[in-house]
Amino acid sequence: MYYSCAIVDDEQHAIDVLHDYIAGIRFLKLFSAFNNPFDALKTISAGDKIDFLFLDIDMDGMKGTELSQHLRSKARFVIYASAQLENEVRKIDSCFECYLGKPISMKRFADTINKLIRLNNLPINN
Repeated sequence: MYYSCAIVDDEQHAIDVLHDYIAGIRFLKLFSAFNNPFDALKTISAGDKIDFLFLDIDMDGMKGTELSQHLRSKARFVIYASAQLENEVRKIDSCFECYLGKPISMKRFADTINKLIRLNNLPINN
């Protein structure tokens, strides 16, 4: 069993880092990565189910907090990955599961994923 992940960030470097971290955890699989929030809205359809949705907050055209409102029903967990302070993000959107401050370390990434899996009693079978 794999848990699907999607990344939406307007910085390619940030996408690359998260992609590498996802590839480094055996039970995660990248569903899609988008450098434009509008592309994510067009591509992720009602039938898609994303387990972990990683969103940047400060993107051109649409903030990650707004995109989250559109995609929340398609994602089990929303994880903001941002250089903004977590308290500032909570004032904008208090309905997210986790926050990863940039730059993101592999340890913090893995700990966050494992915590969400453990707290929600999700299976890891492979």
